[in-house]
Amino acid sequence: MSATFVEARSIDSDWLGWLKRELAPTSARKIRTAIIVAGAVLCVIISMALQVPQLATSAYMVFFISKESKLLTTITGAGGLIVLTIGIGATLLLYKFTYGHPELRIPGMVIALFLGMWLSRVLVIGPLGFLLGFVVAVSQSVGEEIPSPELLVRGLLWLWVALAYAIAVTVALNLLFLPDTPQTAAHRPKPKSLLVADAFTNPAHVRFALKVTLAAMFCYILYSAIDWSGIHTAFITCTFIALESTEATLYKGTLRIVGCVIGGALALFSIVFLMPHMETIASLVVLVACASAIAGWVATGSERISYAGLQIAFAFFYSVFQGYAPDTDLDNVRNRVIGILFGLIVTGLVFQYIWPERTIDRLRDALRQALQQLARLLEIPRPETSIETAKADAHALIAETSRSFDQARRYSELTRFEFENSRDGDRTSLGNLKTTLSGAERVFSTATSLVSAYGLNGWRQLPSVAKNAESELRNAAAKRIERAATSATAKDVDGTDLSTAFARWNETMRPLQLENSRIALISQIAAEVQHLPCQS
Repeated sequence: MSATFVEARSIDSDWLGWLKRELAPTSARKIRTAIIVAGAVLCVIISMALQVPQLATSAYMVFFISKESKLLTTITGAGGLIVLTIGIGATLLLYKFTYGHPELRIPGMVIALFLGMWLSRVLVIGPLGFLLGFVVAVSQSVGEEIPSPELLVRGLLWLWVALAYAIAVTVALNLLFLPDTPQTAAHRPKPKSLLVADAFTNPAHVRFALKVTLAAMFCYILYSAIDWSGIHTAFITCTFIALESTEATLYKGTLRIVGCVIGGALALFSIVFLMPHMETIASLVVLVACASAIAGWVATGSERISYAGLQIAFAFFYSVFQGYAPDTDLDNVRNRVIGILFGLIVTGLVFQYIWPERTIDRLRDALRQALQQLARLLEIPRPETSIETAKADAHALIAETSRSFDQARRYSELTRFEFENSRDGDRTSLGNLKTTLSGAERVFSTATSLVSAYGLNGWRQLPSVAKNAESELRNAAAKRIERAATSATAKDVDGTDLSTAFARWNETMRPLQLENSRIALISQIAAEVQHLPCQS
């Protein structure tokens, strides 16, 4: 990472200069924006020509599914389609018991939303868990507006069609036109478990789900009580802006406000000045292409502004597309904006005063777990164990460690939202944590090479005296990493110092004069571990 969010904010005191840099063109950004524009235009043409309902949802799905790589877009699209199908099926099943019975439907919404937000925290692919709960909860929330069960089923099935074809179009366009990107982490084994390591032990996951459910259901009950369903975007806002920490959620809410204002202004301008003069689909396509280009350009930027682009598209599409013919009704624009602002206020208050979370604390926990697993990995292979045993132990441990580092890296990215008004001590601590994470990942990459088939073959060729010296050095390095994980400052309990073990290893290996690439890897690990700072 080149700079933290705080560092960037302090450097970019001129916000116009900062905005100019954030909106700077790149070749990848141009291609991704063009793909998004093409996808949105195709959705408009297909939905208008075939009278497919939920045009706004189809067009917005192009922004939601499009990612920075072909692989990620395909995984998100395929997983989203599966989860969408499960969600629609689940909500149809629930409606067998809840249609016409709000005393059952509202608890069903609460359970679905809670499970979805909890799954978004504990699943390795969190957005899929969120999508499942969101589809069920939102589908249940519109039940009272549908006059008959037949129309309800028809509407839900059409919703599946509208989302499914938009996902397929988006994935196809990305596969055809998005350039391949290098897979920097392709050598890492993929985690086998679908859940994070602390899925059932960390109470923060349950608290997060409860907070989001409380905020969303408060909005739903309030606008239902005052019979103002037009501001139902408050319910959507509470779920979409929720992140792991309070500050990250509030920052995302700010982006949503900015995007909402821009998207609403574009929609208002279009409805007042352009829509009355539109008579063909060609003029609508031009309008959609221009608005999608603006929203797509922002959405393909860095995480500091990308969510604002998604919100521009959301506010514009849901305000402009009110049927299959031009509509000059401004009520939708007003209601959408009020709903979003109301949702932001409720979510902000809930996250500020109920179980507030700090991402830096979650980063410490994830990094501690990764370091402890890395220390165990460094102890493999041992002179007394067979190569087959070492290979099996290392393979399982590498997958666990890789997942822990991925989680720590994700929390490291989220901390950029948390330190705008933080104490200097917190910023220093964050800097130490990121330095530790960067160094530990380099050690992990080298340690993975040591236990690969090629690395273990080099171990097999070493004489017994060299194996013992290397094992002693790796054990000393493992203890140094354990101290970094626990913030300990005391000497090793057995008196073995890393530098002493490294000197002994050098004395042992020098007279042997072995031609073995493993020696260079061991030297690299010793140097990296020696300079690894402790957590603070």
